[in-house]
Amino acid sequence: MKDTVFQQILKPLTRKLMNECVNRFESDRCYNKLKTFNHLKTMIFAHISGVKSLRSLEVALNSQKLGTAVKIRRSTLSDANTKRSYNCFFWILSQLLYLLPRKVRKDVNKVVRVLDSSPIQLKGLGYDGWAKQNATNRCQGLKLHAELDLALNSPTNIAISNANYNDSSMGKNWPIVSNTIYVFDKGYYDFNWWWSINEKKAFFVTRLKRNAAVSVISKKSDPHGDILDDSIIKLKNKCPRGKKINLYTDNLRQVTVEREGKTPLVLVTNLQNLPAESIAKLYKSRWDVELFFKWIKQNLKIKKFLGRSKNSVKIQLATAIISYLLVQIFKISSKNKKDLYLVLVWVRYNLHIRKNYIKNSRASRCYNNLIKLPIIKEKEDVYL
Repeated sequence: MKDTVFQQILKPLTRKLMNECVNRFESDRCYNKLKTFNHLKTMIFAHISGVKSLRSLEVALNSQKLGTAVKIRRSTLSDANTKRSYNCFFWILSQLLYLLPRKVRKDVNKVVRVLDSSPIQLKGLGYDGWAKQNATNRCQGLKLHAELDLALNSPTNIAISNANYNDSSMGKNWPIVSNTIYVFDKGYYDFNWWWSINEKKAFFVTRLKRNAAVSVISKKSDPHGDILDDSIIKLKNKCPRGKKINLYTDNLRQVTVEREGKTPLVLVTNLQNLPAESIAKLYKSRWDVELFFKWIKQNLKIKKFLGRSKNSVKIQLATAIISYLLVQIFKISSKNKKDLYLVLVWVRYNLHIRKNYIKNSRASRCYNNLIKLPIIKEKEDVYL
């Protein structure tokens, strides 16, 4: 018998992967009614189907013939969301991210990744008890941090933190890959972190603060078009904050870009050979990560949560990104050229259909390669 669409969506979650997860986190210990894999399948169904409550999730899942033998009770799922550690789901997420290849952006001949964070607002009964402790003026809840690969249009790293956790502090813990360009905003303003990126043979494009003390060494190119200035500079401030010593003593490049009706944009980078227009375009592409956050909030179950405990919210966030990746892998493997949103809509209304959408042998081989996950033996840290 052919697999249902839902079973095909779940194929990257191999038995090897799930066994490693259960052994590593002991996530099935004391959970006889709802094992880790069934818990994960239930949450993925919730995201893809778009159900609005535990009651409707129970009815919808138990009435579908999906071929996965998952039968749930809302009380059992509620207990599992509250008590089972969210770390096991973030570990599965980190494994799935390894399916995505490094893709070079043709116009710059390098991998380009954008860093940013987005607030997850959590207010009201059940949330206030724990979310208020780390709230800021702008956000009460959690922060979702993402690294988006521009060529893949998909996240390649995800982390979660409290609302008051600084982006620049997260940046210091972020894995940096050589020969990759990282694009980020002023939230990651830290000269020494920039220097650590440079030391790892990677590159960055970000904004320079208006009051930054710099000395101009030379002009890189003459003003033209929207480029008002292109210069080689040096940071003058040797002690940016108190006794902290600025390690970035090498030359940097400053590119000033004109903006209609706004003050010019002052960018700083360690990319010396790219045209100034390309650097301006790279920073402009930072908007793509904002669109990613908007997409998952609009199309997956992130705005309304099935539980109000901190653990439950984190599980729902982790499984939302897992669902995003599984739909994207299905889109690639089935050679569907439609927009990802339309693929999600199609999947949502065809979960029970039994038909093989991996039609030709070449696509099948590609899919088999995709689901051969490298199991990382060292435990990944999840930032809190």
